[in-house]
Amino acid sequence: MPDACAAGADRRGEFADVGKLAWQFLEDDPDAVCMALLDAIRAGADEEQVGRAIAYAAALRIVRFHVQNDHGDWNTVHHSFTSANALHQALRRNPTPELLRGAVHAVLRVYLDRFLNVPAARMPQATSATLVDLEGCFEQQGAVDDAGNAAFGLLRSGGSRGDLIRALGHALLAEDAEFHWFQTVEAGVQHALSWPDESEESALTLVAVARFLSAHTPTRRELPTVMKIATRLRRGEALYEEAPA
Repeated sequence: MPDACAAGADRRGEFADVGKLAWQFLEDDPDAVCMALLDAIRAGADEEQVGRAIAYAAALRIVRFHVQNDHGDWNTVHHSFTSANALHQALRRNPTPELLRGAVHAVLRVYLDRFLNVPAARMPQATSATLVDLEGCFEQQGAVDDAGNAAFGLLRSGGSRGDLIRALGHALLAEDAEFHWFQTVEAGVQHALSWPDESEESALTLVAVARFLSAHTPTRRELPTVMKIATRLRRGEALYEEAPA
C-alpha cells in the first residue's frame, strides 16, 4: 500500500471513474479485487475516492442480494455496508496512510460477501414509479424486488431524491425498527448524497435501502403507539381519556 500511494502521488486527482472501480471490487477473484484497489491508487485515486468506491460496492451487494438467501444474511451485507460507509467518512475527514490500510480489510470483506449474490438478484429495470408504489411494498411481506424497482423507477422518471429519502425515513419510523435499520438508512442516505443527484450510483444506493427496509416490513408497528403514550404521559394527560384532536 505505501508503494502504491507513492506511485500515485504525482497523479493525485486524475482518477475519475469511481463507480466503475466499485464494480471491479465485486469480482470473484480476490487477487483481482486487490489489484483493482492498488491500480486505482497508482492511477491517482485519493483516499475519499477509494472509500467511496468500497462503500458503493458494499451497497451493490444489497442491491444484488437474492431473496432465496436466509433472512439473517441481510445482517451480513448490512454490516459490510455500514462499516464501509464509516471508513469512507473517516477517510474523507482524515485521509492518512494509516487509515487507508482499512481499505484493504473493507474491500476484502465485500469480496467475502460474494456468495450472497449467487445467484444475484436482477438489477432494477423500472423506468417509472410513484411514492405510492413504493409505500405499498412496505405493506406486504416479500416485496423486496418490487421495492427496489419502485425506488429506481421513481428516480428514473424524474422523481425527487429528497422525496424518496423522506419516504424511506417515514417507512423506517412507522415500523418497530431495530438499531441495524437505523444504521442502514443513515448510511444509505449519507452515501447516496456523496454522489451527484441524478447519478446511477446515488439511485442504486437508495435502491439498496428500499430493498433492506422491504425485507423487514411490515412489523407489528407498536412503536408509534408507544411514542403517543409517552408523549401524553409527558404532558400529564390521563391515558384513559380521549386523545385531544
